[in-house]
Amino acid sequence: MNTIEFNNVWKKFKKGEKFNSLRDTIPNFFKGLFLKNDNSIGTLEDKEFWAVKDVNFHIKKGEVVGIIGPNGAGKSTVLKILSGIHIPNKGDMRIYGRLSALIEVTAGFHPELTGRENVYLNGTILGMKKKEIDERLEDIIEFS
Repeated sequence: MNTIEFNNVWKKFKKGEKFNSLRDTIPNFFKGLFLKNDNSIGTLEDKEFWAVKDVNFHIKKGEVVGIIGPNGAGKSTVLKILSGIHIPNKGDMRIYGRLSALIEVTAGFHPELTGRENVYLNGTILGMKKKEIDERLEDIIEFS
């Protein structure tokens, strides 16, 4: 069974468009919902570009996947769609189970804590129980 499915996903952005706060993001999201029609999904307006265009992949439980490509290929956009930060313009994405997103490698690591303490802190933030962290601790240390 697939754990993650990414089916015909498209995401476009507008150059220069920035959302600095939730107050800015929410109105723009709803504006996009009501002003777009089905014919406009595949077309680009002035200053728009496709960050992700017709991307498909399926990941099975236990698979390890790397997303590689040059700058601007859409790697971070794919991860942000998976984590719910961005919503695709077209296509769909499904996650069966729990997903924990870590976009920045050093995000959430406290410099004054030991490595083990950081593992427990971040595991707890990601919703893991102490028993789960205990069971995976050696694998996490080996991976790091």
